[in-house]
Amino acid sequence: MSQSPYVSFVTSARNDGYTPGYVGRVSRSMTLLANQLERAKLPSEIVIAEWNPSSDRPLLIEVIELPPDLQYVSIRGIVVPPAFHHRYEGSADRGIHPGEAINVGVRRARGRFITSKSSDTVFTSEVIAAIARRNLDPDTMYRIDRYDITLPDESLWSLDDDALLAKFASLPSEPHALIRQSSFWELRDLHTNACGDFTLMSSAHWHLVRGQPYDPTVLSLDIDSLVMHAAAANGVQECRWPSDHRVYKVSHDNLNAARVRQQWRPWQRKLDKILSEKFSELTAHRMRTWFDYPRRTIRGVESIVGPSIERNFVRPASRWARGERLVPNQPENWGLADEPLEERTLRQAHWEKAAAA
Repeated sequence: MSQSPYVSFVTSARNDGYTPGYVGRVSRSMTLLANQLERAKLPSEIVIAEWNPSSDRPLLIEVIELPPDLQYVSIRGIVVPPAFHHRYEGSADRGIHPGEAINVGVRRARGRFITSKSSDTVFTSEVIAAIARRNLDPDTMYRIDRYDITLPDESLWSLDDDALLAKFASLPSEPHALIRQSSFWELRDLHTNACGDFTLMSSAHWHLVRGQPYDPTVLSLDIDSLVMHAAAANGVQECRWPSDHRVYKVSHDNLNAARVRQQWRPWQRKLDKILSEKFSELTAHRMRTWFDYPRRTIRGVESIVGPSIERNFVRPASRWARGERLVPNQPENWGLADEPLEERTLRQAHWEKAAAA
């Protein structure tokens, strides 16, 4: 048996009552993933980066329920103390820095291939079967569509694995499929829509781009999409798996995309209209890029106004598409690599026990 995991699933979380029933949903999604990997006999690991733990609650990794014995799957928790969170602007308003939390896990992941995921998402069996073939190309990033569903009854989480997946497949869903970007953006044609829930790529390329790009604020806007474009700038090709290869996300009021708002000032809307009608959409786009508008906020963190999508995402991604050399904005010790963070082994696969013997 292999002495190291073929794939690492990296997620971030904290026990802060993010949504009703959060601990139960995380427990069920982690258990389902572990069971899927076990059935596929795939040496693998799940890495949970617990960022900025709440002082008045137990750690999430202490209260989630997981399968009692796993032969092929190790599950690890990494605890990032509040002091690291307080470095970032907006830390008092948002308890997690999504990008840096994922980076902590990615930096410590041991799999040959790595993907980030939300803590409560569910993959179809086809996704796990595709990985379990163990024929992934180290110079390819693999993408699937996310499907948002609404549960009519939270008790559905208690269904067994097969019944739960069948129920998810039967519910009305909203797919986050490929979005064709505006031609004048001059970007590579990449499937960045909801890519933070699954972008499977070799560990070597995750390290080459130094994980998620640095953001001094807790907003972490566009970071997942920038990872894909950065990898493409290094020569990584994209492979989109068929439509039955899905990741399901149960909708709730705190989905990040639903919380992002553009902030248009009256003069900006007026100028944008004039430029679009009298000149071209390209001219309007260039003006938005140069003057960085409309800027953006995230509900609940209105104290911080983030950059426009043109300035933050389109400008660097289009430059890379034109051949400009990628220079990661993360330091060499990205992911708090130099920090002796607390690590806990929640479940230890037999392959890991053999390696330690």
